[in-house]
Amino acid sequence: MSNTALTGLVSASSYIAPFEAKRAVDGIIKPVNRWVGEVPCTLNFMPDKLYCVNRWVVNGMPSVGWDPQQYHLLTYYLQGSNDSSTWVTLDIVDNTNTGTISYSSDRTFVPTAAYRYYRVNVTRGLKCNPNIASISNFQLFSVDPTSPYLSSLTMNSGTLTPAFDKTTLSYTATVDYGVTSIIVTPTAETPTAYGQNAVIKVNGVVTNSGTGASVNLAVGVNTITIDVTSAVGYLTQRYTLTVTRLNSNKLTSLSVLNGTTVLPIVPAFVKNTYGYTVEVDNTVQSVMLNATCENPASTLTINGGAAVSGQPYGPITLQTTGDTTVNVIVTTATMAPQTYTVTIKRKEDLTLFSLSIKNGKTSLILQPNFSSTQYQYSTSVSGTTSLSIIPTASNTNGVNITVNGNPVASGSSYTAANLKIGANTINIDVISKNTGNKNTYICNITIS
Repeated sequence: MSNTALTGLVSASSYIAPFEAKRAVDGIIKPVNRWVGEVPCTLNFMPDKLYCVNRWVVNGMPSVGWDPQQYHLLTYYLQGSNDSSTWVTLDIVDNTNTGTISYSSDRTFVPTAAYRYYRVNVTRGLKCNPNIASISNFQLFSVDPTSPYLSSLTMNSGTLTPAFDKTTLSYTATVDYGVTSIIVTPTAETPTAYGQNAVIKVNGVVTNSGTGASVNLAVGVNTITIDVTSAVGYLTQRYTLTVTRLNSNKLTSLSVLNGTTVLPIVPAFVKNTYGYTVEVDNTVQSVMLNATCENPASTLTINGGAAVSGQPYGPITLQTTGDTTVNVIVTTATMAPQTYTVTIKRKEDLTLFSLSIKNGKTSLILQPNFSSTQYQYSTSVSGTTSLSIIPTASNTNGVNITVNGNPVASGSSYTAANLKIGANTINIDVISKNTGNKNTYICNITIS
């Protein structure tokens, strides 16, 4: 605690020369070093800053040798104010109706607030002359300062590095590009004391202890200051949080269009997946591609051509046969380019248009009835070990056909000879000329 009466300015509502106000706070206890005023009167103090006090000392004339029975003050108050107009009584000494007279007072009390102005208000003066007030020495003591530290500091995105410790004043954190703002929540170690609140400012804006403050983030480095002023004593401490918002070389959407039709893309788009496949019909000659950058400032190219984020690019001419590869590259100033690859495949028709199995001129009945999307059948026949297999492809020019591994032209007959009595299996493979992919039709034939 310190004697705040030794700081700031002192004055009085009245004084009798030469006993002016400053003589009561010069620390010298002598008869000539006192303040004398005409009651009612006040001895006024304006400390150098806002103080919270809990002790006051008034040395009256008896402390410098005058008759204590006649020269003690009768009634006086300690009062505080923040505007020097409205005053709050903090403590009172009343020697008018008590058997115990306070010739000099050294009193403590529980403070409830801090004030910028203090005064001793004398309403009844000396016992021998109630119209005169006299104080040889006055002291006013402030309470010990409270903590200017935080007890916690949190943010709703990213991780503080290092972990929070109240005496560690600098921290860093990193967030993704998509995080455009964060909530910073500082909590004071001593949020309130004696009716006063700690003052916390986040980037200069007052924030209540334990309450989140929203801070917008630019791409790159963002410096956030958290200034704490203690509830009592007005000690200050600054914490610094450096948040790096990463740049982005990612897309937020990617689609392939045939005219106005959005084609299915596999797998479904996710910005951290970089390879996709799209199938188109054989009749499709070109497509458009629409890519949207997460960071609008990124540069976008599609197969080397400059593209505009969020707008269709093309047309992209497809290969007549085989796959067409489209590379989408996102470039930023501070990150390596990111490439997304879209492989556009032409749908392969590896189906049969028809399948006939004959014993001489008689067609066997397939179970179930033939369908190009049904791949397994059964039938039966007696009295023969040789049958004619006639497969016809839906896409005659794009496939090859084999029967039990033997090539056969689409629509032509293949003779399956040397069949055995009992169960026989015929495999008809429809094979892509471009990719080698195949579909297999299976016919189980029972001969009796």
